Amino acid sequence: MKFGTKLVCAGLALVVLLGAALAVSAEGRPHPARGSAVRGKVESKSESSLALTTREGDIIISVHPDTRYWVQGVEHPTLDDVQIGDVALVLGSKDEFGNMTALAVLVVPPVPVGALRGGVAAIEGQTLVVATRGEEKELLTDKDTQFRVPGVEEATLADIQVGDRVFILGGMDVGGTLLARLVALIPEGAVGPISARGRVTAANDESLTVQIGDNVATVIIEEDSHLYVPGTEDATLTDISVGDWVLAVGRPTGLCQMTAMAVGVLPAVPIHRFAVRGEVEGIKDSVITVQSAEGENRLILIDDGTRLIVAGVEEPTMANIHIGDGIGVLGVPAEDNAILARLIFVRPSMESQINQPSL
Repeated sequence: MKFGTKLVCAGLALVVLLGAALAVSAEGRPHPARGSAVRGKVESKSESSLALTTREGDIIISVHPDTRYWVQGVEHPTLDDVQIGDVALVLGSKDEFGNMTALAVLVVPPVPVGALRGGVAAIEGQTLVVATRGEEKELLTDKDTQFRVPGVEEATLADIQVGDRVFILGGMDVGGTLLARLVALIPEGAVGPISARGRVTAANDESLTVQIGDNVATVIIEEDSHLYVPGTEDATLTDISVGDWVLAVGRPTGLCQMTAMAVGVLPAVPIHRFAVRGEVEGIKDSVITVQSAEGENRLILIDDGTRLIVAGVEEPTMANIHIGDGIGVLGVPAEDNAILARLIFVRPSMESQINQPSL
């Protein structure tokens, strides 16, 4: 089931895309001496490097014209689309001195949180069944779900009735269950709120500028706007930074402009959901089994949108991947903890290099 958000701006739907294919060129790639992956927050950048703050400390990573980028909602991303404050996963190579050069830079997307509006069709225990856009969705509520009902100071699920119009913020857990995080009753005759999900590109004392796909929206912050920042109590506008992914809920007040009722900073998706690094355990048709660095077996799905980088091979195909090869994968979550690969980087094992036919 799709569970997304959409802001209508001057008749255009500003849709936050969930993925983009990586176009990978094989020409002129450096052959890595040692594959490596690092995750950190972008502190600064230049035309030839990125400075990241990681758990292990600060690191400077070189980029070059053949470095590939992945940014959610950007069709052909470049270094310009990587912003200060972004959390990035970098796949690359290190030379004998430990200097790292990026083969691919992925801006880590936020936790998938979305919004929907509809009528309550049923309440089954702790589950709300909401009719929206011709279909019904089941959303589980729990102790962390917040309820907003006009005139009720500490609202609970008991204050929501079948037939009520509601606005819901929520997301999926790792098992695919839809969890409601905020349920707000929409008074009769009121214009329901809208929501926008994107990345902050500018901030001042009164508003945020948010990039939503190819479009830009202004989010006005007022005294009664509620701000949520993970790990921060009583968050203020100064706690939201350029590069943060946010979900803003409010009312339209102009062209590509909304006044916020609430703005929440979205944490990054756990890395294991869309990236894996390890060794090839098996290959069958368009599926690769990888034993991750943590010892877990993961299924990697290949389709026409998957791009390959194989060290030493100019135009790689699946035939260039062998059991025992080192592998790094970036992709999007699929069913059963699998990953639909968008980029695969392969470092052939010594055995597969020896067994490859000479050109």
